[in-house]
Amino acid sequence: MSEDLTGQQPAPAGPDPSPTGPDPYDNRRQVLYWRLLARLFDGEEQPALESASLGVVEDIGLPSALLDPGTSVDSVVQRHPELADEFDGLMTPDDDAAGSRDRAAEVRRAALVSKVLLSVFATGSSTVTAEQLARWQSDAGWLERALGGPPGGLRGGRAAGAGLDAG
Repeated sequence: MSEDLTGQQPAPAGPDPSPTGPDPYDNRRQVLYWRLLARLFDGEEQPALESASLGVVEDIGLPSALLDPGTSVDSVVQRHPELADEFDGLMTPDDDAAGSRDRAAEVRRAALVSKVLLSVFATGSSTVTAEQLARWQSDAGWLERALGGPPGGLRGGRAAGAGLDAG
Protein backbone atom coordinates (compact mmCIF):
# COMPACT_ATOMS: atom_id res chain seq x y z
CA MET A 1 0.00 0.00 0.00
CA SER A 2 1.66 3.22 -1.10
CA GLU A 3 -1.07 5.65 -0.12
CA ASP A 4 -2.55 6.40 3.26
CA LEU A 5 -6.24 6.80 4.09
CA THR A 6 -6.38 10.31 2.63
CA GLY A 7 -5.13 9.12 -0.75
CA GLN A 8 -2.07 11.35 -0.49
CA GLN A 9 1.56 10.35 -0.74
CA PRO A 10 3.55 11.18 2.41
CA ALA A 11 5.17 14.58 2.10
CA PRO A 12 8.88 14.95 2.74
CA ALA A 13 9.63 15.20 6.45
CA GLY A 14 9.78 18.82 7.45
CA PRO A 15 8.59 21.23 10.08
CA ASP A 16 5.55 22.52 8.16
CA PRO A 17 2.80 20.19 6.93
CA SER A 18 1.05 21.11 3.73
CA PRO A 19 -1.51 23.88 4.27
CA THR A 20 -3.77 22.31 1.62
CA GLY A 21 -4.72 19.25 3.63
CA PRO A 22 -3.98 16.92 6.48
CA ASP A 23 -0.46 15.64 6.95
CA PRO A 24 -0.28 12.01 5.74
CA TYR A 25 2.24 11.15 8.47
CA ASP A 26 -0.14 12.47 11.10
CA ASN A 27 -2.94 10.39 9.59
CA ARG A 28 -0.84 7.24 9.67
CA ARG A 29 0.27 7.81 13.24
CA GLN A 30 -3.31 8.55 14.31
CA VAL A 31 -4.61 5.34 12.72
CA LEU A 32 -2.10 3.35 14.76
CA TYR A 33 -2.97 5.15 17.98
CA TRP A 34 -6.74 4.82 17.37
CA ARG A 35 -6.19 1.08 16.91
CA LEU A 36 -4.21 1.01 20.16
CA LEU A 37 -7.01 2.76 22.05
CA ALA A 38 -9.70 0.57 20.50
CA ARG A 39 -7.80 -2.60 21.44
CA LEU A 40 -7.07 -1.41 24.98
CA PHE A 41 -10.66 -0.52 25.80
CA ASP A 42 -12.49 -3.13 23.75
CA GLY A 43 -11.07 -6.53 22.88
CA GLU A 44 -13.20 -6.63 19.74
CA GLU A 45 -11.31 -6.19 16.52
CA GLN A 46 -12.29 -3.09 14.53
CA PRO A 47 -11.92 -4.21 10.89
CA ALA A 48 -11.42 -0.73 9.44
CA LEU A 49 -8.70 0.13 11.96
CA GLU A 50 -7.03 -3.27 11.55
CA SER A 51 -7.00 -2.95 7.77
CA ALA A 52 -5.70 0.61 7.82
CA SER A 53 -3.05 -0.27 10.42
CA LEU A 54 -1.88 -3.23 8.36
CA GLY A 55 -1.49 -0.95 5.36
CA VAL A 56 0.53 1.54 7.39
CA VAL A 57 2.79 -1.10 8.95
CA GLU A 58 3.48 -2.81 5.63
CA ASP A 59 4.05 0.52 3.89
CA ILE A 60 6.73 1.60 6.37
CA GLY A 61 8.52 -1.74 6.13
CA LEU A 62 7.64 -3.25 9.50
CA PRO A 63 6.46 -6.84 9.93
CA SER A 64 2.72 -7.41 10.15
CA ALA A 65 3.37 -9.54 13.26
CA LEU A 66 3.49 -6.25 15.17
CA LEU A 67 -0.29 -6.13 14.82
CA ASP A 68 -0.92 -9.72 15.91
CA PRO A 69 -2.09 -9.75 19.54
CA GLY A 70 -1.09 -13.40 19.84
CA THR A 71 2.54 -12.72 18.97
CA SER A 72 4.86 -11.66 21.77
CA VAL A 73 7.46 -8.93 21.40
CA ASP A 74 10.11 -11.63 21.91
CA SER A 75 8.76 -13.56 18.92
CA VAL A 76 8.79 -10.46 16.74
CA VAL A 77 12.37 -9.67 17.76
CA GLN A 78 13.49 -13.27 17.19
CA ARG A 79 12.15 -13.15 13.64
CA HIS A 80 13.33 -9.58 13.04
CA PRO A 81 16.46 -9.00 15.20
CA GLU A 82 17.03 -5.58 13.64
CA LEU A 83 14.06 -4.32 15.68
CA ALA A 84 15.62 -5.13 19.09
CA ASP A 85 17.60 -1.89 19.27
CA GLU A 86 14.55 0.14 18.25
CA PHE A 87 12.64 -1.03 21.33
CA ASP A 88 15.40 0.18 23.69
CA GLY A 89 14.49 3.66 24.89
CA LEU A 90 11.55 3.77 22.48
CA MET A 91 9.40 5.85 24.83
CA THR A 92 12.11 8.10 26.23
CA PRO A 93 12.28 11.75 25.15
CA ASP A 94 14.48 12.54 22.18
CA ASP A 95 17.46 14.81 22.68
CA ASP A 96 16.48 16.82 19.61
CA ALA A 97 17.49 20.38 20.46
CA ALA A 98 16.89 21.68 16.95
CA GLY A 99 13.14 21.12 17.23
CA SER A 100 12.81 19.40 13.85
CA ARG A 101 10.61 16.31 13.69
CA ASP A 102 11.18 13.16 11.71
CA ARG A 103 7.56 12.46 10.91
CA ALA A 104 8.27 9.09 9.28
CA ALA A 105 10.11 8.00 12.44
CA GLU A 106 7.10 9.07 14.52
CA VAL A 107 4.88 6.70 12.52
CA ARG A 108 7.38 3.87 12.98
CA ARG A 109 7.58 4.62 16.71
CA ALA A 110 3.76 4.58 16.97
CA ALA A 111 3.67 1.05 15.52
CA LEU A 112 6.35 -0.22 17.90
CA VAL A 113 4.86 1.52 20.95
CA SER A 114 1.45 0.07 20.13
CA LYS A 115 2.90 -3.45 20.06
CA VAL A 116 4.59 -3.09 23.43
CA LEU A 117 1.61 -1.48 25.16
CA LEU A 118 -0.94 -3.93 23.77
CA SER A 119 1.25 -6.91 24.68
CA VAL A 120 1.42 -5.75 28.29
CA PHE A 121 -1.95 -4.11 28.91
CA ALA A 122 -4.44 -5.85 26.59
CA THR A 123 -4.04 -9.38 27.88
CA GLY A 124 -7.67 -10.35 28.32
CA SER A 125 -9.43 -11.54 31.45
CA SER A 126 -9.51 -15.32 31.20
CA THR A 127 -7.54 -17.93 33.10
CA VAL A 128 -3.80 -17.59 32.55
CA THR A 129 -1.43 -20.47 31.90
CA ALA A 130 2.18 -20.53 33.06
CA GLU A 131 3.28 -20.09 29.43
CA GLN A 132 1.09 -16.99 29.02
CA LEU A 133 2.42 -15.54 32.28
CA ALA A 134 6.01 -16.09 31.15
CA ARG A 135 5.22 -14.40 27.82
CA TRP A 136 3.62 -11.45 29.62
CA GLN A 137 6.64 -11.13 31.93
CA SER A 138 8.92 -11.09 28.91
CA ASP A 139 6.76 -8.44 27.22
CA ALA A 140 6.80 -6.42 30.46
CA GLY A 141 10.60 -6.56 30.23
CA TRP A 142 10.40 -5.08 26.74
CA LEU A 143 8.13 -2.32 28.08
CA GLU A 144 10.70 -1.54 30.77
CA ARG A 145 13.42 -1.36 28.11
CA ALA A 146 11.21 0.89 25.97
CA LEU A 147 10.80 3.20 28.96
CA GLY A 148 14.59 3.39 29.28
CA GLY A 149 14.99 1.11 32.27
CA PRO A 150 16.46 -2.31 32.84
CA PRO A 151 14.26 -5.41 32.64
CA GLY A 152 12.71 -5.84 36.08
CA GLY A 153 13.10 -2.17 36.95
CA LEU A 154 9.36 -1.50 37.20
CA ARG A 155 8.69 -4.77 38.99
CA GLY A 156 10.83 -4.20 42.05
CA GLY A 157 14.05 -5.32 40.38
CA ARG A 158 12.78 -8.78 39.40
CA ALA A 159 13.76 -9.78 35.90
CA ALA A 160 11.29 -11.55 33.64
CA GLY A 161 10.57 -15.05 34.88
CA ALA A 162 11.90 -14.42 38.41
CA GLY A 163 9.67 -15.78 41.14
CA LEU A 164 8.29 -13.96 44.16
CA ASP A 165 10.30 -14.00 47.37
CA ALA A 166 8.80 -16.20 50.06
CA GLY A 167 8.63 -14.06 53.12
